[in-house]
Amino acid sequence: MTLINLKTYQLAILFLLNTVILVASIKIIIEVANTNIHSKYFVKGVLIFLLSFLPMQVLAEIGTGKLYMAKVLVDLPLYLFIIYDIFLIISETIFLVNFIKTNKKIIGKNSIKESMDNLTDGICFSKLDGTPLLVNRVMQNISYEVFGRMLVNDVACSEDLRKNKIKKEVHILQRNPLVVEALGKIWQIKVILHENVRETLAYNITLEWELYQEIEKKNKQIEKINASLKEYQKNVGEYTRQKEILQAKIKIHDKIGQSLIYFKRYLDMEKKSKEDREKLINLWMESLVMLDENNDFTSEDRDLSKSFAKFKKLISTAKDIGVVVHVDGNPPKAEGDLNLLVEIIHEALNNAIRHGHAKNIWIKLSENSSNIHCKIKNDGILSKNPIVEKGGLKNIRQRIENCGGKMAIQLDSNFILDLSWPKGVNYDL
Repeated sequence: MTLINLKTYQLAILFLLNTVILVASIKIIIEVANTNIHSKYFVKGVLIFLLSFLPMQVLAEIGTGKLYMAKVLVDLPLYLFIIYDIFLIISETIFLVNFIKTNKKIIGKNSIKESMDNLTDGICFSKLDGTPLLVNRVMQNISYEVFGRMLVNDVACSEDLRKNKIKKEVHILQRNPLVVEALGKIWQIKVILHENVRETLAYNITLEWELYQEIEKKNKQIEKINASLKEYQKNVGEYTRQKEILQAKIKIHDKIGQSLIYFKRYLDMEKKSKEDREKLINLWMESLVMLDENNDFTSEDRDLSKSFAKFKKLISTAKDIGVVVHVDGNPPKAEGDLNLLVEIIHEALNNAIRHGHAKNIWIKLSENSSNIHCKIKNDGILSKNPIVEKGGLKNIRQRIENCGGKMAIQLDSNFILDLSWPKGVNYDL
């Protein structure tokens, strides 16, 4: 069968097929023209277009009955015409595949714009007067969301932001640097001025902003906690001072009260023994020690010179009531350690006078890089009964163990307290 013998519907089918082939060749030429590839690909595209135009012209002449170019091809077998169309389809396909591969390796006119549109951040290049040169898709979307219009002037948009001329649903979270909430995300807007170009960037900082807000919240909580701790520290210091004053007053009150009661009882006795008189004298000696040290132990002045003065005063007071204190070594230099030592010696002195009727007390002091050691010995009368820790001894053990120290009692020919505690512990808590 030849082309001239084709029926009308057969011609229509061939015409539609060749129309598609011709349109494809035209698109090929347009794509090639929009790229930087103008040499062999453009020539090939034009050649394919001409080859695709030929069968369309032949079919159109046969259909109208006005034969010009078709005179030569009217007797052409139909199968050759179909083979020619298949050849055109294959040629266009091969051309497109090669063209696409080559085009991916070459930067064309739209390559920069397409790559910028694929960015997750907004970017705009404009002249210094704000006229846009290149704006990506994200920046246009942000502009439409914030101002209700596309970006037509970068400088005008910056001025509108400064004057809060934005849509009601948009929020400016921070001015310096500028942070805006739009499109359900958080954007940091930054302007960079080049020599002749103004560059505006919109960074997506949604995750960073959430972390920043969380850090700010934590910082405020920490500030409140610090303020509470500072107030607590002041209260603890005041509480400790008042507690020490109260304890000193109670001890003085109890000791003097005990001495007065025993003195009244002694006066009421019909027969007064030497033992009763010595017990009364010991009680008054202990009271005298406490009265002489009252100002030192309840004073608000807690500096190092005052602590050392208390230590010296305690030794001199003991000497005045007939008890000689022999010190071997140097007292601690730290205020807390020296105060603790004074309290321990005070309790040990009272116990030695009350229970052992001691006349001499030996104190041996030493220290290393981390601990202070103190050994207290007296020449008092040793008890025949097992020693029960109460009163003074109990107080000493509690003070030592509260600050992480140790206390041991040794009974040889003399009563010995062996003490050690870490340096620089917070003794007030």
